[in-house]
Amino acid sequence: MKKRLKRKIEKRRRAEVHRVLDLVLDINGLGKRWEGLTGNLPTAFFDFSGHTACLYVRVFENGWNGNVRPDYSTDIPIDQKHLLQMINDLEVMKRVLSV
Repeated sequence: MKKRLKRKIEKRRRAEVHRVLDLVLDINGLGKRWEGLTGNLPTAFFDFSGHTACLYVRVFENGWNGNVRPDYSTDIPIDQKHLLQMINDLEVMKRVLSV
């Protein structure tokens, strides 16, 4: 029973990580995003650190520029509480940015 529960929890967390990546792609798209190329289109970054099991997401509402700090930035461990908060934040940001 213990193994089954662990697999179920991991499956749920993987689905939540996939949801975060989906939201980042919805905000950014698959094309290049850089303020010099695309003007003020939002740019999102997604990083997964396998050695610490953490996600790092940054969103620049008006496009990426190396001299500007992100409008949204978070570095979280992969656990249900933090992932759900990040998903909620990104969904709100997606609606606000109208992408």
